[in-house]
Amino acid sequence: MELKGRLKLIASKVVKSDTVCDIGTDHAYIPIYLVNNNICKRAIACDVKKGPIVFAKKHIGCSGLSNYIETRLGDGLDPLGENEANVVIIAGMGGYLISRIISDGLYKVTNCENIVLQPMNEIECLRKWLYETGFDIVDEELTSEGEKIYNVIVAKWTGKPSVKDAVYHHFGEKLFERNDPLLKAHIEKKIKTYKKIVMEMVNIDQNRDELRQHYISLIESFEKLAEGLK
Repeated sequence: MELKGRLKLIASKVVKSDTVCDIGTDHAYIPIYLVNNNICKRAIACDVKKGPIVFAKKHIGCSGLSNYIETRLGDGLDPLGENEANVVIIAGMGGYLISRIISDGLYKVTNCENIVLQPMNEIECLRKWLYETGFDIVDEELTSEGEKIYNVIVAKWTGKPSVKDAVYHHFGEKLFERNDPLLKAHIEKKIKTYKKIVMEMVNIDQNRDELRQHYISLIESFEKLAEGLK
């Protein structure tokens, strides 16, 4: 099985390990890929819904990996035991939901080699939460599928909360360090989104004008960032 785009990048960030747990596994594509390519010896594929678990079991069975990949039904990290996985993947969800899942089962990921996260939205909230909670973002990379750009974040528990410049909540610090080729396009898409929000707020009441000015300020700072990139 070959992965593309978003799923391929997620899999590439998983370090070689004994056990990987994939939260929100859907069809178990990533666990199958990881085991088939000897990136992990064993995988646990979890999902909160029965439907995805049924599909996952089917794909795992067709791949001949039923002895190496276990499916578990449950919310977030609930199905996972303490110190059971070396790497945890949480992908395809909103940033708030990902932070809630980690928070609810924090003790289950603090000893992991790392956690691989792929938020679909609310990314700035997730980065801020990770830093303030005691995680370090050790890697981040962008990938695209059509017109969509996706972030994949690799975080590791340090137990030491940190404060970062607000710009690194919106755009990962590691993206600048690696001079990610999609970073400028990523910033420009965010500018376009915020400009649309500002236009829609033109006729709002004055009590919300402060929020509009906040977005205008962000747009100006993002435009300066984009100008400094190749």
